[in-house]
Amino acid sequence: MSTILKKKKAIFIVVAIVVVFTWILTFLSPEWTIRRHILMSLQPINSLKADISTTGRVDEKYGHLYNVNGYMHYPTGDELGAVYLKKLGPLWYVASVGTGP
Repeated sequence: MSTILKKKKAIFIVVAIVVVFTWILTFLSPEWTIRRHILMSLQPINSLKADISTTGRVDEKYGHLYNVNGYMHYPTGDELGAVYLKKLGPLWYVASVGTGP
C-alpha cells in the first residue's frame, strides 16, 4: 500500500472516531439531546437556533419537561414546544415530543 493511501486511511479513521465520540457526548446533556433530536428530524438550522429551557417539572411516566422554541413539525405547521426527556444512568433520551404538556 502506498504512503498516500495509508495517510488517507488514517485521516478517515481519526475523523470517524471524532464523529462517533461527539455523537456519544450528545447523550450526556439534556440540551444536546434535544438538539440532536431536532437535527435527526432533518432541521439542522433549527437544531442550532432553538431556544431550550427547563420547566422544572418531572412526570413519572414521561420524564423531565423542557420547553423548546423553534422546533417545527413542517407537515402540520405546529411548533413542537414540549419535549420530555428521560435519564438512563448518565445518558438522556427523548421520551416524547408534542405541542404541549
